[in-house]
Amino acid sequence: MRFSVILALLLVLSGCGRKTPAKIIVPPLPKVEIADVPSPPTPTIIVAKGSTLQSIATAAYHHRDFSGFVGHLNGITIPERLRAGATLKTPSLPVAFRDAGLHPQYQPAINALAQAWIDLVDILPAYTHARDASGVNEGSSFTVPADIKARLISCADAIDASIDVLMHPATGHAVPLRTIGQFAGVSHFLREFSTGLVASRDYDTFLAEKGFGLGFTYALLWVQSGYK
Repeated sequence: MRFSVILALLLVLSGCGRKTPAKIIVPPLPKVEIADVPSPPTPTIIVAKGSTLQSIATAAYHHRDFSGFVGHLNGITIPERLRAGATLKTPSLPVAFRDAGLHPQYQPAINALAQAWIDLVDILPAYTHARDASGVNEGSSFTVPADIKARLISCADAIDASIDVLMHPATGHAVPLRTIGQFAGVSHFLREFSTGLVASRDYDTFLAEKGFGLGFTYALLWVQSGYK
């Protein structure tokens, strides 16, 4: 499922589209169990003096834009209220959602998204090294090593398959448009990376990482709001 198709679906769901999108082929959802996704170093963190939600998010989930996720998971909506000595929950992403009361219908998709994030954290250094070693300039393309290309596409496929699950919520649940929008953007970036096109050196990879952080944050808010 390409980003343009996902965008068309979002427009239809929001009432902005007049035509039904053409039938699309959705990649199969990877079978990922909760236990398959690696956990952060510790399931809880005692806040040290000088720590912030961003530093805690980076230590637990590899990126500062998971700070909102950490905050909402622990009932902290105002970062300034974080206090040294407090104990914060930092479980694996699938466990965090399960314990937050995630409807079982969505757990496989969350598991797949969480694994895709772990995979991307592992892939990006190799991708950026290959990109920089090629000497490519912004707006140009380079040849992406086959193994890196395959892994980027695999991550994008997992994201698109997960989006399809979220696009078909249980009865009475709203479609999580903000969540889907963030993950659709990530999928778009990863597919662009796989072609070797460098639209914006480093900023595009930062946005892909940011999309994961915001996507999981919005998904948690969706669960905590009763799927509204």
